[in-house]
Amino acid sequence: MSSAVQIQVADSHLYPGCAVRIANLPEPACASNVAEARVEFADGSGAHATCHRRAHDELELTVERYATQKRHPIDARHWLLLAVDATHHSWRVKRRLP
Repeated sequence: MSSAVQIQVADSHLYPGCAVRIANLPEPACASNVAEARVEFADGSGAHATCHRRAHDELELTVERYATQKRHPIDARHWLLLAVDATHHSWRVKRRLP
């Protein structure tokens, strides 16, 4: 993939129920279903991540360690996201994965 997936989070961190917008998500039929991503949080902070399509409406998101704009450190975490709409632009965090 030539460009990273752009992910916008409606808060300064991810948590179950959090709204997420995703642009340029590879189609589920893509060979690897894994893509590099750039996560942009509502407070202006950002993090590198990878996303993996588990199923048509499920996405695993692994976000690297980052700091919020208020310098609060957030450890690397792994999340399960579910699609909210048929266009796969709106997602919600379902739960944290081990």
